[in-house]
Amino acid sequence: MATLRLIRLTAMSPLHIGIGRDTYDVAAPALHSDTLSAALAAIRAVQGKVDDLQQFLDSFALSSAFPYAVKGENTTLFMPKPAGKLNVAVKGLEEKDYRKSLKKVKYIALPVWRQLVAGDALQVEQDQLHGAYLLDKADSEFTPPMKSVVSHRVAVPREDNKDAEPFAFEWTFFKDDEHEKSGLFCLLQADSDEVADEVIELFRELGEQGIGSDRNVGGGHFNIATEQFEFVNCAGANATMLLSSYIPTEEELTMLDVINSRYQLIKRGGFISGSNEDQWRHLRKNTIYMFTAGSTFNTLQPLKGKVVDLRPAWNDNLHHVWRSGKPLAINIKTTDL
Repeated sequence: MATLRLIRLTAMSPLHIGIGRDTYDVAAPALHSDTLSAALAAIRAVQGKVDDLQQFLDSFALSSAFPYAVKGENTTLFMPKPAGKLNVAVKGLEEKDYRKSLKKVKYIALPVWRQLVAGDALQVEQDQLHGAYLLDKADSEFTPPMKSVVSHRVAVPREDNKDAEPFAFEWTFFKDDEHEKSGLFCLLQADSDEVADEVIELFRELGEQGIGSDRNVGGGHFNIATEQFEFVNCAGANATMLLSSYIPTEEELTMLDVINSRYQLIKRGGFISGSNEDQWRHLRKNTIYMFTAGSTFNTLQPLKGKVVDLRPAWNDNLHHVWRSGKPLAINIKTTDL
């Protein structure tokens, strides 16, 4: 039984997370754990704590950020869908009629998710399925906690002889009114209470500074609220599911049994925008592939992962560019491996 800290990002302003290219009309569909930990490390570096950044990143694991919704007195946390086929049927429908709807699911309400990762076969109402979301109860009036909006803006050059250029910019908006609120949350597993407290304080500072693009015009700002969160041990577990991005060590590659596992890889890279040195922010870091949240491996062995340095090899004067592949993972029971 593992006790974690749940960190809820509240009162979130519009968010844009880049996709590693010099374009703004498309944003990353998720806020990955390595982006969050790198942002915390960047703040720590600005505070002058640069000598032990690798050890700091190695002392905790974050989940990726997942959506939550608050309606009245009810709060719904959405967890990532386990990779592979969901053991779910829709009441009153044949499989051919709901198969495509299940494939669209990305996030599952916590009560239903707990049942699925315990190996239960579920029957749900049709009104529990809403695009990327599987709810814990039927709700025909459900609206997603996140909304993507592409707005048109104009870049005005500083030189008098150049024309202004229009461009498209994708924002992710969250609800924040008296009836409904929404945002993102992540889970923290730390080596000690002292490390957990430091990470939470860095999250407070990150909320003030903002994360993502266009922070100077209010993008990516938030407050935080924290609470304890507990995973119950899964009886009869036969697999391990990621809740974060993950870079395996060389020794772990054989153990993962990737041929008989279900997973997704994502290419991570982009600009060194988190540097506390302005002169390096236009440079690109090295790229690396990571396993993403939801990936499910045919093993019960603990996953360790590693922190890697993505500093470009050609520049010896540049500081280290650490990226955390430390996994936050749980044991689950599945019939899909």
